[in-house]
Amino acid sequence: MSSFKANRAMNLSKNNVSIEQKVDKSPVLGAWKFLMPEADLPYRNGRIFISKTNDVYEAVISLKTGTLNGQDVEVDNNRINFNINIEGIERTSFVLKVEGDKMVGEFYSNSSSSEVFAKRELPEE
Repeated sequence: MSSFKANRAMNLSKNNVSIEQKVDKSPVLGAWKFLMPEADLPYRNGRIFISKTNDVYEAVISLKTGTLNGQDVEVDNNRINFNINIEGIERTSFVLKVEGDKMVGEFYSNSSSSEVFAKRELPEE
């Protein structure tokens, strides 16, 4: 093999390792099925989708009535905090902690609060 091809193969190999090392393995990422027992009925259960694009975390809550986009999303290891606006006016905050494939925490607003229980949705095999 010429030295050019050997160097190119080595550089490609190094690049692949670099890419693999950049994969985010944050425990908060993924799809979560949640229950908030004390929340008003339309908000009591649904899914939370947490993703990361270009070093920015995003949280989206999916309900039967539509989706709510998280704002001010902050992630610290296995914890995630974010806010949503319900009906465009009521600010609600979520404070959640991941423990394995479960997430626990609470949401609160000026008018209500509830515990939050969530379980990671694993892809079907």
